[in-house]
Amino acid sequence: MKIGLDMRMADPEYGIGRYSLEIAKSLLETDKKNNYILFVRDPMKFRKAGFEQYPNVRLVKADYRHYSFAEQILFPFTLWQQKLDLMHFLNFNVPLFYRGTFVVTIHDVVHLKLPGNKKRRFIHRWAMKKVLLSAAQNAKRVITVSNFSKKEIISELHIPAYKIDVIYEAVTPLAVSDSEIVAARQKFAITKPYIIFIGVLERKKNLIALAQGFNLLKEKFQVNIQLVVAGKVDVHYPEVSEAIKKITYGKDIILTGVITEREKYALLNGSNAFVSASLFEGFGLPGVEAMSVGVPLAVSNSEVFNEVYDNGAIYFDPFDPSDIAQKINFILADDKYRSQVADHAYVRAQAFSWKKSAEQTLETYEKSTR
Repeated sequence: MKIGLDMRMADPEYGIGRYSLEIAKSLLETDKKNNYILFVRDPMKFRKAGFEQYPNVRLVKADYRHYSFAEQILFPFTLWQQKLDLMHFLNFNVPLFYRGTFVVTIHDVVHLKLPGNKKRRFIHRWAMKKVLLSAAQNAKRVITVSNFSKKEIISELHIPAYKIDVIYEAVTPLAVSDSEIVAARQKFAITKPYIIFIGVLERKKNLIALAQGFNLLKEKFQVNIQLVVAGKVDVHYPEVSEAIKKITYGKDIILTGVITEREKYALLNGSNAFVSASLFEGFGLPGVEAMSVGVPLAVSNSEVFNEVYDNGAIYFDPFDPSDIAQKINFILADDKYRSQVADHAYVRAQAFSWKKSAEQTLETYEKSTR
């Protein structure tokens, strides 16, 4: 079978991009029977990353920007030229005029639930919803990354449950040395014990409430600690970083900007806890990354976090800074409890593997071509 993978969003710096890279690598390492065509924006980047080491892979340039005329008109022609048996779109950006057999991964429906501040024209918002709905309706099968996301897709897009396969994401933790942990602390001027958030600084991450909770943690419980916020600042949400800096204890909040994979795992290994007050996620990959190195979590009491993190976390009300402060203090102040949650977190992380995800994805491919 000749299978296409839409790798145009592949990028290690954010969730969907990392999913694209990891699931592609795992499919290629697991499946020696099928042939794969990877549609990429920059073939040279993928050659340097070693993708052509696999004998059943070919790279095809598809430098078509999302929501563009080229994506809708030229991309389907590029796909048609390859005479595919099955196409897997790793995000919902499926050209409206594509008529081949395909599977689509829909990570969440946050664009419908929390549209945010991005200054999109009406036609852009309409087009995004149209593309999402068309992708879900016309796919042979839909893959999503949690049971929570499956319920949201059924509710918002009215797709039957039998058509949706839940396949969890996973992590590949990097082993880092003590010297790398020290170097990361020095680079980002971390001078105290710290808790860490990892992710893009955008509205749905609810970072202003997290910063307010951190402020109360310092004021009420007198905790000598810093908060490291590691991730890219979203230019569409400048108010997030501005508000964080105005917090009373803003000097103890460190905004790192974009970090490397090794820096991420160095910072995770050196932290006392991972924290997130996010309001909407499809899975919550950074939390699983933290769990994979035995870091306990203090996170929003949301359905998806309870599903994914289970007993590897303590949960708080993300709308209540006082509760955020109390729960973080609880996990920091009680060494025995923190150690128990950390142990549970590490065990829970072992349930997620890219190999298992790839095997389940192959099962979805088989069901789609029967």
